[in-house]
Amino acid sequence: PREIILSVIAQSSDHLSAEEILKRARRADPRLNKSVVYRNLSLLIHLGLISYTNLGSGRSEYELHRHPHHHHLVCRNCHRIFEFAPQTFARLERELNAAYGFAADLDHLAIFGLCAKCRAKKNMGGHHPHKL
Repeated sequence: PREIILSVIAQSSDHLSAEEILKRARRADPRLNKSVVYRNLSLLIHLGLISYTNLGSGRSEYELHRHPHHHHLVCRNCHRIFEFAPQTFARLERELNAAYGFAADLDHLAIFGLCAKCRAKKNMGGHHPHKL
């Protein structure tokens, strides 16, 4: 089952929930069940082959672990996901280490906000969500 699950994730260009992974993996082996998928996802994460994040759906979403690491900008309005490189956080990692002796694990993050298109649409509407 591990190879099937890893193959499903590797063949996808999207982030997949455990439920979607199970659905796709059952095409190769109809006997697979949810607990087998979760156990194998946990193992694949531990082995560093896949990574997961919460992209705002309320559930973990999985993808093949890629190098270099990458992060996500998630639009709260249209739900589009944009990836950006980890260099953006290099200074923050150094500052956290210098100031607090803290080695931050910034391998895979999701940052929520509004994309440029949604911000433009809101600005055209002329109101700010925090103004009365």
